Amino acid sequence: MPLEPVTVQVRGRAQVIPVDELRAELDAEEGAPRSLAHLEAVVRCNDPAAAVRRLRRVVRRGDAGVTTLQAVFGLVRLEARDAAADLEALAQKLGGSPGAIAQAASLLVAGRADALAVAVAADAVLAHASPQPYLHLPTVPSDATALFGAWTAVLREEAPRTGVTALRAFVGDVAEAAFRSLQHGARPNDLLGDADREFLVDLVCGELPGTTDFIAARGMSWLLGALERHDETARAAIERARERFRDPEFQADCEAMLTGAAWPPRPHP
Repeated sequence: MPLEPVTVQVRGRAQVIPVDELRAELDAEEGAPRSLAHLEAVVRCNDPAAAVRRLRRVVRRGDAGVTTLQAVFGLVRLEARDAAADLEALAQKLGGSPGAIAQAASLLVAGRADALAVAVAADAVLAHASPQPYLHLPTVPSDATALFGAWTAVLREEAPRTGVTALRAFVGDVAEAAFRSLQHGARPNDLLGDADREFLVDLVCGELPGTTDFIAARGMSWLLGALERHDETARAAIERARERFRDPEFQADCEAMLTGAAWPPRPHP
């Protein structure tokens, strides 16, 4: 199938990556993509096999930085099972939080969410980092319930003793991960279970009103809107977030949640 131009969003504006630039990126043997927009176009192009090969070459370089992490997320989006070993090697090279992201991505593309759940219970860095690649999965893993159980167990343990900034960032990531799974068709009680769902909703309702991190607040709000938007405490938390963050897209999301529009929305292609 011949390549087609790809339109990506850059700072809220559409940018078209033409076929010749896209082909050059896919064929490049060395070096990082010329921009994050070009990397996004690689992920979204209509030749996923070539995209996976290019992203694996980026990951094998092992550079620390945003481009490499975006390539990791791209491999998760493409469910690139063959890239699991490359991602594990990157994890060993990078270490720290970036390495934990790559380690989680390696297990997720390999279809081993159960193994990731076990590892999360024993590694706080991995626990905090692992929701980030999970957000990019286009489907719900068969062992997602075990993984959310592991994340919730870590939250139960850490909530009383963790600083609010780190806690809220983690809550926001777990909340967005759950929201993305709901977008992909997971049933709330199947994904979380009654006890974990109640705990997570209560925690989000408690932390969202004071959250100054927009990304964390957005994930928390999205999940509350999907689980409890008719509950007065949840609605009040969403309204507080709407008042604090004036991002136009988030304002539209809050309006949809609070007025009874279809929620969660279908995931973007």
